[in-house]
Amino acid sequence: MKNLNATSFFNYASQFISVIAHPLFIPLYSTWILFNSNNYLSYAVSPKLQDFLYLLIFILTYVIPAGLTWILWQKGWVSSLELENKKERALPLFLTLCCYIVSIYFLILLPIPRILGLTMIGASLALLITILINFRWKISMHMIGAGGIFGLFYAFGRYFHFPSLQAVLFISVVSGLIAAARLYRGAHSPAQLYVGFGVGFLLEFGFIYFFAPFIIGR
Repeated sequence: MKNLNATSFFNYASQFISVIAHPLFIPLYSTWILFNSNNYLSYAVSPKLQDFLYLLIFILTYVIPAGLTWILWQKGWVSSLELENKKERALPLFLTLCCYIVSIYFLILLPIPRILGLTMIGASLALLITILINFRWKISMHMIGAGGIFGLFYAFGRYFHFPSLQAVLFISVVSGLIAAARLYRGAHSPAQLYVGFGVGFLLEFGFIYFFAPFIIGR
């Protein structure tokens, strides 16, 4: 009975972590952390505009992509909403990329610091690389998201002197939990998890760290 209860707990915990750490939530989580840390973005964007951005990002990077994937599932074009089949990932990921591009357009138009649009460009680039890799190999999208948000705040800390230590430490712990959950559920091999985190980190960190000076005019 104890073993059964432990198994049930780990099954529930791994599923719960996989859901709340879904890659589609990463842009919203990143934005929330940026606006709720002691940095210039917290003051450069008014509270009302912050709320609008939360809604905009939530709709464009989660609601619409998730809704489109649900439609594909209803039509029988994908067999699972979790996109476990590598061959079925291409179309949902491409549709998600289109939504990301639309979000970049709005972030550029709005009167907000350009760095916010830059973070979404980095996320879009990571998604594009995911699509390309996925044609040959089932990389972990969860860990790409985790690596991307880690790279985002690490770059902010290095380049903008952003107080990101607590965020980076927290993301490190959460990334470990995500990796453990995906491994426990048999969704990925260790290599797929490691490579996913590395790809997400390198793309987001590299894009922000090397291109920010040209975009923000620093």
